Formats: sequence, C-alpha cells, structure tokens
Amino acid sequence: MTILDPSETFASLAESVGLDVRLRKAVSRLGHVRPTLVQSKCLPLALSSGRDLLVRARTGSGKTLAYSLPLLQKILQRSKSGVGAVVLIPTRELCTQVHQVLQGLSYYCNDIISIAILSAGRGRGEKAQEELTRQEAMLRDQPNVLVATPAGLLTQIRSGLLDLKSSVETLVVDEADLVLSFGYAKDIAEIVKSLPRICQGFLMSATLSPELDSLKKIVLNSPVVLKLEQDEKTSTGVGHLKQFYVALPKRDKNLVVYVFLKLGLLKGKGLFFVNSTDAGYRLKLFLEQFSIRSAVLNAELPFRSRLNIIEQFNVGNFDYLIATDASTDAEQKEDSDDEHEANVKKLKTRKADSQYGVSRGLDFRNVSFVVNVDFPLNSRSYSHRVGRTARGGAKGVALSFVELESKQQHDTLLAVQDDQPSTPLPVPLDFDLHEIEGFRYRCEDVQRAVTRMAVRETRAAELKAEILNSERLQAHFEDNPADLQLLRHDRVATHISRVQDHLKHVPKYLLP
Repeated sequence: MTILDPSETFASLAESVGLDVRLRKAVSRLGHVRPTLVQSKCLPLALSSGRDLLVRARTGSGKTLAYSLPLLQKILQRSKSGVGAVVLIPTRELCTQVHQVLQGLSYYCNDIISIAILSAGRGRGEKAQEELTRQEAMLRDQPNVLVATPAGLLTQIRSGLLDLKSSVETLVVDEADLVLSFGYAKDIAEIVKSLPRICQGFLMSATLSPELDSLKKIVLNSPVVLKLEQDEKTSTGVGHLKQFYVALPKRDKNLVVYVFLKLGLLKGKGLFFVNSTDAGYRLKLFLEQFSIRSAVLNAELPFRSRLNIIEQFNVGNFDYLIATDASTDAEQKEDSDDEHEANVKKLKTRKADSQYGVSRGLDFRNVSFVVNVDFPLNSRSYSHRVGRTARGGAKGVALSFVELESKQQHDTLLAVQDDQPSTPLPVPLDFDLHEIEGFRYRCEDVQRAVTRMAVRETRAAELKAEILNSERLQAHFEDNPADLQLLRHDRVATHISRVQDHLKHVPKYLLP
C-alpha cells in the first residue's frame, strides 16, 4: 500500500523538487493545494532524478499534471528552439483536454512556451487538405510542445515537415492502454525512430497488460515502474469511489434507471454508459418522456459539436450525459480474446474510432455517479468508465447492471472483480426489484413508444440541425438556396411521441 503524506502541500513539494516559480504560480492559480498520490510520487523522480516512468494509476488521479510539469520545466530550462516535448494521446478530444491543461500550467510563461495540437481528423478531400494546410502553417512557427494523436504526428513526420531528431527531450504516451487497443504500437515505433536516441519518457496508463511491455521497451529506458493505489479502502470501493452492481433482467434496466433518478437514489450529475449509439438514444427518449433532460455524446456528430456537448454538461446546462466507449462498435464484433487473428484485422477500424473517446480520460467535471446501463465488454473498459467519478478526492458511486440472461456479462464481472487489489469489486447492491413493481406499468408504456423509427428520426434530426448550423456549408446554401429550403422543410419526425406532462410527477401511492 502506498501512503500519501497528509501534511504535504503542492507548495512544499514544488520547492523540494525545484519547480520553476512560474509553474508554481500557475499551479496555485488553478487551485491545486495538495498533490495527489501520483503527483507526489512522480514529480521527485521526474524532476530531481530525470528518470523514465511507467505509471499505472486510476483515471482521475492526476496523471496529466504529473507529466506536464516536468516537460514544461525542461522547456523553460533549455536554450535551443524547436519541439522540445511530444505528448501522444489516443483521441482528438483528449488532445484538446491535455492542451488546455498545458496552457493553464504555462499561464505565466506563455510568451516563452507555445503548445500545438496535431490530430489526423476525420475529414476527407478538401476538408482534410484544409486541416493539413492549417497544421503545416502552425508547425512552421516551431511550437515547443506538440500534443498529438499518433496518426496525426506520423502524417507530418512522413511529409518531411517535422524534424524531431535533434530537439525533443521528452516523450509522453498518455492513456497507453487505449493507444495499444487501437493498434498504434507500430505507429509509435516509427515515431520513436524519428526522435533522439535519448529523451525522457513517460508511459501513463490506468491498467497494465502484457502488451504494455512491448511499448515500454520501445519508449522507455530503465524506467521506474509505479503501481499506485489509493490508501483508503472500504468494503464498497477504493478511496472515495463506491462500486455496486445489480443483477436484473434486460427489460428492467430502464425501469431501475427511472426509479433511481425520480426517487433521488442517484443524486447530482451522472454519466450513463451504453454499448451502442442506438441504445443511447433509446435511453434519452425514454427519460425525455418523464421530463428528465439528457444528451447523447454521438460519435457521428462533428468534433466541435461533441466538445460543445461536453462543455454544456460541465457547466451544468443538463445533468445527465449518455455515452459509449471509444471502441464499442469494433469490440462488439469480437467474441473472445483467443480470436487474435481476427482482432488484428479489426485494428484499423479501431484507429478510425479512436478519434472519438468518451470513457478514456476525458474530464467530465463534478460527476457524482456513473451507471453502466450496458455492462462493459471487458475489465479495462470498466476501469475507465468508473474512473469518470470520484476524481481528485471527491466522492462518487459506480452502479453497473448485469443482465441475468448474459453469461458473457457475468464472466466479465468476475474478471473485473479479480482485477481488484483486495476486496472484489463491485459488490452486489442491496436492492429488491419487487419494491418498485408499481412503477412498471408506466415505464413499459413509455418503452413501447420508443421505437426504432423514433430513434432513427431523432438521430436524423440531430444531424440535420448540425448541417443547418455548419459554417462550412453556409456558402453552399447561399449558392444553392433550394437545397437549404429542402432541408428546412424536410418532413418532421412523426414517430417521436409527445411528452406527457403527468409523467413528470410520481404519485404517492407508487412510492415504496
């Protein structure tokens, strides 16, 4: 068990490792008073000893700050120009998030340090070329730090625009387990060949696997391996995270979600994870009938629209966000781990999906609970999902539904429990389905109204709204007003039921 000194402050830690005063001021400005366990253990090794680090710690434990401060310190201390640090991130959304963290930490030295984002993007043709041209112009300014997806960085290296051989002093691979799951190992190996033979390396991951050993050999040199667990444990969770599961019939999952929300058993802001986008919209439409607002983070929406949804959730414009894993669509086609050859062929599909990452590392603020409406497909996905709550010392609850009809879900539950360092988690929730039987009739009536056609029309309406709001299409609509009128007057969805006002309220006779 690793113990965190309760008397240690960020100020005392920063002074002991010789952190630049500008970075200290930025840390204080961001409101960090005490370091997390990860930061307390990583910063002395990275700053004072200059060691390479392989770090396993749960999502939300402060890993981004743990590598960002050392790489920024090196940039401030160096005399040469050019790219001094490369941070490889598996998804575009995470690139944006890490970029924001680095900008916040360089607040008092942004006249010296410049930070740029490179990602492969999902556009084609003219749109893709525009993005490449923009990135090329940005690289000519020689930013000090590059935050990039492996594919985005490799594109620019192969183009000959980026020469990193003599300038890079720090390489970070964040969310390394996800990087591997999307088949980026060969890309990273090629990237490393374009870097100096000796540079400080960081591998940050929420889980460790045998596959990570191969990446460690490529990226790190005689690393210190830190396997960090919280020191507070209870019978229901690690630290402030309590983990439960409910075994129930598949048809009752929406019923339990409704009852738990309406009766206040789940309080505050929450994330609901499902295993497909259609399932997400079915849940959204179901909750809508009871006047419970939510949003679906849909991978089909444009990148900026997804970021806007996350920001709207973070500022509290709605309390419930429904999401899928980054690689769900690819993983649903896989039956077992022993189908290795088939899985390798699907890695290209995963790379495309990797531009959209929800459960892995994204910063959803003040999340009180996570509900796995659909149980995750493996223990790695479970770890990342539940890591969206109980971040930075806050308390949180993770509730997972395990379908009685699914042997695969029960096997995954056992695998999740086996991965826990001490007490098998999650634990069964003391809950009797019979106590909420009175709610069944209204829930089943609503579920029947949420048809496939209603889901299809809702998704189409969302995409239509995105097209109408697209700045890129404004010029086309100006030249082709008939197209705009056709889109505006396309038939209104007829299969989406009108919200019934009486369903907002729970009659007293239904209360258990």
